[in-house]
Amino acid sequence: MFYSRTVYFQETDAAGVVYFANVMAMCHEAYEASLIHAGIDLKTFFTNPDFAIPIVRAEVDYRRPIFCGDRLQIHLFPRKISQDTFEIDYQIGFAEKPETRVAIGLTKHISIHPSSRRRQPFPEEINRWLAEERAEDLLKNLDAVAIWNNGKAYFFRGDEYLSYDVNIARIDRGYPQKINLGKWKKFPPKFGAGITAAVVLKNGKALFFKGNQYIRYDLESDRVDPGYPQTLDSGNWPGWPPHFYGGIDTAFRWNNKIYIFKGDEYIRYDLAKELTDLGYPQKINSETWPGLSPKFASGIEVAFPWRDGRVYFFKGDEYICYNMNRNCTESEQPQTVSSWSGW
Repeated sequence: MFYSRTVYFQETDAAGVVYFANVMAMCHEAYEASLIHAGIDLKTFFTNPDFAIPIVRAEVDYRRPIFCGDRLQIHLFPRKISQDTFEIDYQIGFAEKPETRVAIGLTKHISIHPSSRRRQPFPEEINRWLAEERAEDLLKNLDAVAIWNNGKAYFFRGDEYLSYDVNIARIDRGYPQKINLGKWKKFPPKFGAGITAAVVLKNGKALFFKGNQYIRYDLESDRVDPGYPQTLDSGNWPGWPPHFYGGIDTAFRWNNKIYIFKGDEYIRYDLAKELTDLGYPQKINSETWPGLSPKFASGIEVAFPWRDGRVYFFKGDEYICYNMNRNCTESEQPQTVSSWSGW
């Protein structure tokens, strides 16, 4: 997650910049905010007679001066080292330009019993918090996203997926899960990892793509339709350019069209006519997608529709928001994935 805050005058020194120790205090503030976000009561957590989570190592690298009034974003990246140890990396940047790092911090934490001071495994709330934070990290470098008809969005990366509640804007507890063990356990084994695209249709079906194959999933029965997987060149996608049959990068549905991307090209498929529209493929650029950053002119990894006529294009740890109704991007410059308001 990321934590936003403004720098106050009392945190600066005689030179007018933030006193060095206060940067670590901000990191700990972000850590506490992360615990609250996970539903942990701070008073109970820090006074619990059965466990304590002290910091045994802390460090900060200072890259730029920070002044009173600066608006900061602190990104937390916890990682579990063992059953009784975790570390948190802190990436601190300006809210207006979060990719610009002003400081980098690290804290190492262990779990002990308050009386004996001996190490012991983490309590369940810490394990749950670590799992949720790892889940948020999984949202970077996504493979595919499926926006379901039940208020859920499913995010896929590698052999794992997340269930996300769109209405309350929060990852469901207990995630990530393995694709072949969770909701999608009936997928063919090959589709248990590396799904490249997911498209939910209006007819109660969803399509999942991987390599030169795809499957059709029935939403009501919650299973893959018989006869799948099928190859992309099986005749079900007439009008595709031959090189698209070898595999696609991503795809999304908008109204009755599917937009399909590969490399620096895309095609538009008409679901009603069951035929690729004439004049495609076209190049992915600022002419076909007005305002699109040159960074996204090739190799778009994930594209999915969200709310209010917006489609999100993800590439690495950045995204572009495209307004389909206005036919232009919301911002010419890509934003970092962790700053997306949908999380």
